[in-house]
Amino acid sequence: MRLPTIVAIFALLMLFSGFSFAENIIDDSKETSYLFVISGMSGSLDGDKLTLNGVPNVVYFSDRPDRVAGHISFEEFVESWNKGSDSFKADPPNATLSVLDKNGAQNVVIELLSLEQKNGALHFKVKMLEGNITGSFERVVLFIDIFVGSGPECVFIC
Repeated sequence: MRLPTIVAIFALLMLFSGFSFAENIIDDSKETSYLFVISGMSGSLDGDKLTLNGVPNVVYFSDRPDRVAGHISFEEFVESWNKGSDSFKADPPNATLSVLDKNGAQNVVIELLSLEQKNGALHFKVKMLEGNITGSFERVVLFIDIFVGSGPECVFIC
């Protein structure tokens, strides 16, 4: 191969890789959004009261471009609920409650209005948005919608 051909191929590769690189640059001006997952061994939903028992911890994760993930204790999660002007208390999140029983999975969409910890369980005041589950259940997962912050340390320390 001649040198001009090699240089041309190299220049084209640099040009295309430059476009690809530019599309994947992280925009530091945007804050990271976090989603939360809480698993429980059992629970109940009675009117506007959701109780989750046997919660070992809370999992959080973010989407692209940051891809941050981790665990915090449910005590830390409860403490962070009211912190900051953009807290979950100030702007209650939506969540999907997913219950797995002998009939398969049942899901409801709820708004989480408040949270407290009592007797080793998490107690939420909720507003039903979509679906219907009532009574006691086992094997439950709560998927909590987005919290926007500048990092996990803000969610749990701010």
